[in-house]
Amino acid sequence: MQLTVKALQGRECSLQVPEDELVSTLKHLVSDKLNVPVRQQRLLFKGKALTDDKRLSDYNIGPNSKLNLVVKPLEKVLLEEGSAHRLVDSPPPPLWQLISKVLARHFSVADASRVLEQLQRDYDRSLSRLTLDDIERLASRFLHPEELYQERKVNGCLGGCRWQLSTTGNISTRKSMTPWRY
Repeated sequence: MQLTVKALQGRECSLQVPEDELVSTLKHLVSDKLNVPVRQQRLLFKGKALTDDKRLSDYNIGPNSKLNLVVKPLEKVLLEEGSAHRLVDSPPPPLWQLISKVLARHFSVADASRVLEQLQRDYDRSLSRLTLDDIERLASRFLHPEELYQERKVNGCLGGCRWQLSTTGNISTRKSMTPWRY
């Protein structure tokens, strides 16, 4: 049967496929015609996303049907693959297990699970936003803590200071009762 696959950016192609073809095979054909990597493709028929392991006939896709192609950004694909890989292949790191135990003491099971999921999303988002400068700054602090100690000693902030930017734009320090934490 003849199918038309149209990308949202306007490109389209016609393909000849059997009715019982797997969606995953169709994606490979689309990849060849439109130069869109399979992992970035999401095929839709009448607004419904097609699953790779199902056949075209499972969705009642007949001759001369038109499918829509949504091209997922590569960053999103990599994040999805990383999350799926982490969830399937390995148990959660000890930190998340510990946080889960702490949350379980203070919340219901359902609430603790939601809080933990949101915390993990926020953590992943924060990590993905780190710049190379941020990473170098953190590494420098951990690899050379004596330099930070000397800097605080010179500025009189060994007891724990917080840096502030005043309304005039001058940097000043304020003593605080809480110890300095990175």
